[in-house]
Amino acid sequence: MDITIYQGHYPPANPDGITVVIDVIRAFTTTHFAFTRGVTQILPVETAEQAFAMREQYPRALLAGEIDALPIDGFDFGNSPWEVDNADIAGRTLIMRTTNGMKATLNARPCAGLFVTGLISAQATAQAIMARNPDHVLLVASHPTGDEDMACAEYLSLLLGGPGISRDQARTRTCQARSAVKFLEGRNPRLRAADIEMAARCDATGFAMEVTGEAPITIQAVPLPQGKESSPAVL
Repeated sequence: MDITIYQGHYPPANPDGITVVIDVIRAFTTTHFAFTRGVTQILPVETAEQAFAMREQYPRALLAGEIDALPIDGFDFGNSPWEVDNADIAGRTLIMRTTNGMKATLNARPCAGLFVTGLISAQATAQAIMARNPDHVLLVASHPTGDEDMACAEYLSLLLGGPGISRDQARTRTCQARSAVKFLEGRNPRLRAADIEMAARCDATGFAMEVTGEAPITIQAVPLPQGKESSPAVL
């Protein structure tokens, strides 16, 4: 399996391989906890205006996201795993706008398969990829300068059998990343340290998050394949 790491919002085409978009702080940590709370699907959009327009098509949908890390006026949630994990959202659709993860996801095709992940679901993502045994995997650290996404990419590379770093190293780099500082300082009540604590977790979860569809594209939780042969080591 050939593994390539790319950083930024505009991944190269990967028509014959699997692409994974990574956003640890916080988009794909938030989506993970949204699915654990019972959200049925997540629809990525690039702008707040697109989110409001899409809600006309999905009147029961909830809006989540951020601009410059802060909640968006008129949205139901910020881009916060803590918020969605403490909300009654079962059975709902989430329309989501974020600065890095959602934008890179919208730009990630063409590819033969597309997953999204944070650190918390890296093990599950590796297991889902290994079950498909692609020739090439493109790991996209969506934050153009963020070390937390690069750390997750390097950990995921290791799980897939390539060079990389350990889980503990990835967790340490997440907590020490520049993007984490404003949450951990506690100066802004809308930026919670709990979000970083959740983003730095790396759990054995029962699902990965796959992107399907066209207009709109949809993030869905997909159950993991069964069998030891598809399970990566936890390192």
